[in-house]
Amino acid sequence: MDNKKTMYVVSHSHWDREWYLSHAKHNANLVWFMDRLIGVLENDEEFKTFHLDGQIILLNDYLAVRPSMEGRIKALIEKGKLKIGPFYILQDDYLISGEANVRNVLIGLRECEKYGKPTMIGYFPDTFGNVGQMPQILRGFDIDNAFMGRGTVISDLSKMGKTEDGFSEYKWVAPDGSQVITEQFVLWYGNGMELPEDKNELKNRLDAILNRMAPCTKTPYVLLLNGCDHQPVQANLSKVLENAIELGYDIKHTTLEDFLNSIRPYEDSFAPVKGEICQEDSNGFRTLRETSSARIYLKQQSYKAEYLLGSIVEPLSVIADNYGIKYDEEFIYYLWKGLLENYPHDSICGCSVDEVHTKMEVRFNDSIDYSTSVIERLGKKLVEKLAGKEKSVIVVNTYPKQTTETVKCVVDFRENEEIPENPILVDCNGNEYYPVVQDLGEKCVYLLPEDKFREVFNVRRFVYEIRGQFKPSSCTVLTIKSGNKSINGNVRCANNEMENEFIKVSFNANGTFNVLDKQSGKVLKNQNSFTEVGDKGNEYEFMPTGEYFDTLNDKAEISFKEVTLNKAVYKVVNRLMQQNGEFVVIESEVTLRSGKKNVEVAVKFVNKCKDHRVRAQFDWDYDYPTHISSGQFDLTERNNNAGAQWIAPHHPQRTYEFVERLSDCGDGSIIALRGNNEYEVVKETGRTQITLVRGVGILGDWYDFYTYDSQCLREITAEYSVGFYVNGEREKAIEEANMFHKPRLLAFAGNGKGENENGSIISVDGDVTITCLKQSRNGENVLRLFNPYCENKTVKFSKEVVIANMNEETVGGKVTEIDVSAKKIVTVKF
Repeated sequence: MDNKKTMYVVSHSHWDREWYLSHAKHNANLVWFMDRLIGVLENDEEFKTFHLDGQIILLNDYLAVRPSMEGRIKALIEKGKLKIGPFYILQDDYLISGEANVRNVLIGLRECEKYGKPTMIGYFPDTFGNVGQMPQILRGFDIDNAFMGRGTVISDLSKMGKTEDGFSEYKWVAPDGSQVITEQFVLWYGNGMELPEDKNELKNRLDAILNRMAPCTKTPYVLLLNGCDHQPVQANLSKVLENAIELGYDIKHTTLEDFLNSIRPYEDSFAPVKGEICQEDSNGFRTLRETSSARIYLKQQSYKAEYLLGSIVEPLSVIADNYGIKYDEEFIYYLWKGLLENYPHDSICGCSVDEVHTKMEVRFNDSIDYSTSVIERLGKKLVEKLAGKEKSVIVVNTYPKQTTETVKCVVDFRENEEIPENPILVDCNGNEYYPVVQDLGEKCVYLLPEDKFREVFNVRRFVYEIRGQFKPSSCTVLTIKSGNKSINGNVRCANNEMENEFIKVSFNANGTFNVLDKQSGKVLKNQNSFTEVGDKGNEYEFMPTGEYFDTLNDKAEISFKEVTLNKAVYKVVNRLMQQNGEFVVIESEVTLRSGKKNVEVAVKFVNKCKDHRVRAQFDWDYDYPTHISSGQFDLTERNNNAGAQWIAPHHPQRTYEFVERLSDCGDGSIIALRGNNEYEVVKETGRTQITLVRGVGILGDWYDFYTYDSQCLREITAEYSVGFYVNGEREKAIEEANMFHKPRLLAFAGNGKGENENGSIISVDGDVTITCLKQSRNGENVLRLFNPYCENKTVKFSKEVVIANMNEETVGGKVTEIDVSAKKIVTVKF
């Protein structure tokens, strides 16, 4: 035993809001847990403090049932006996965007204001891996520390005290150089749970803790976490610690802040750990990465809900505010809170019982419906203001960069309105746009006016598909007129081939396609085959079993579907053998658009097989040792092959926006995704595989929780694009991938007052990615961007901006141009 170590005991309960019980059942237990905790904190003066798991939503949940306890809660927080925040929920870092990770802190701190001072601790007790930019996010809120459960040692206990990253303390360094003091829970966050009151038992327990932990601490202090999952408060802890002191131990009941301040003077001895922490140097088992492929339908719903809220509702609201349509910050704040309710690690990861995920689908649908309602309302109001007496289309570019894309718009003509023949669209400068028009025929529709009863009437409905170049963060009014000009498109197709200005796409007999870069003559071959293998695992882990099948030798059905002014589409039908001995029919719509160097793919099939995994597969002929994953404010470079200790039969990875394959000659391939987060670069073949469905029937933790719905016996869909670039085109290809991931054009049609366009709210010039355009609670416009590259980038703004931190507080002066260093996140206000 090492009696020279001081033991700091921090009481807590890691409270998964929903997991092996539904939210309602866990919440009932939370109410009773909090009732007892408050009694202990109020009545035992020696019970110093309790850490409420770093997530303020628990207090909101409790006080929704017990509003009478709010005063007592506030008193305990003021006394320091109850430690709250700073996060809103304990999220999964990887399966939500970087922006959602920021909002989790921003909203958490704001919610804490209702009750008292937040605890500025970066708390990640059970996050399933930690993204590399998290230290920079924490620093953006003046949080200079992190406490984590799944760190570097937890994956390999043999490293404890023997390697630089084998100690409980280290410095976690983000790609931009931001760093935070980090304490990893080398013996988990339950190492000090249920300490016995009996002195002999207590001595044996404390000696065992010290013997294991003392060799891997670089300071005189050892952290004991007195709690675990849904752990009731240890009401006799004061007596236990009194006995420990009598036994001669240097031990005290305290807070994480106190422990942090004690180890802070030793910071120079802490080894740096750079970038993401995801157990890459482990044996590969129980890394929990495969939760990214559990219940993929949830990830796809999440993608859509967050995309609509963060990339459409917020910037559209800023643009509308410029026309006197007030930004509804209170409503948008409510929507973000509702969305974040689905982002705790046991929720969005898909590793809970069926009841949890059934409720999540309802929450996601609510989020999507709310956002859609806001979008429709703002579009209607913009049309009322900007459209003229002649029917017009209002195209809105929500991105602060000039955008050349295609957008669809529903255009309704009432019975007394003249329908233009061969319509064209004309902007205020006389520029003409030539829509592809689809006639949907007669429709009965209704309106819900704000000032009178609902209206029901008939219309002739058309869908206009419009391609054009649109100004940053702005509205463009296009008046509908009759025309007689015939325009030829840039997309052509024949004989199972299609091409535009830049690339030619040809189909192979097995349904895969090749992409020819017309200028260089280089070819990307064999894209979009399918694979299948059995899975005897669970929601946490993939465990391969059975036979492996693919469509490489399939004779696919390839048929031409349509060609228009802006695009060509082929339909491919594959038959893939499955573990149940039956073929599944997989339909792919492969689309090539004018002006694009990426090929879009929409896949669907009905999953009737249990306990298996289906993936889409993409060849890459270059032997290059690394690849890139895009997500959470970074382009993260990863090794194709696992480390020397990895013995698991697979090496899955997580992404959010896209996966990029590289070559040593500057060529690259980018697979951009919409909610399919798991991929793998297969060691044996070098191919990239994207998981489309993984079906299992058990949760797979400490009890046999059977989860029928996790078999995903439903229609499976996926949308992705395949881009191919040659040397010198990388930045443009990445921008195109981002635009596929988050399309930014909207269009609304109608008649209005004909007010003048106001121009761009703001424009940003530079090779950076913008992640938000919103308003703060104080009514200031907020824009956030980051530099994903390894070299500095110059950024120019169309108007003066003020440098802010992530908490939307001013920290710098006014500028119109800045140099953004490599991997840096920048927030500005204007």
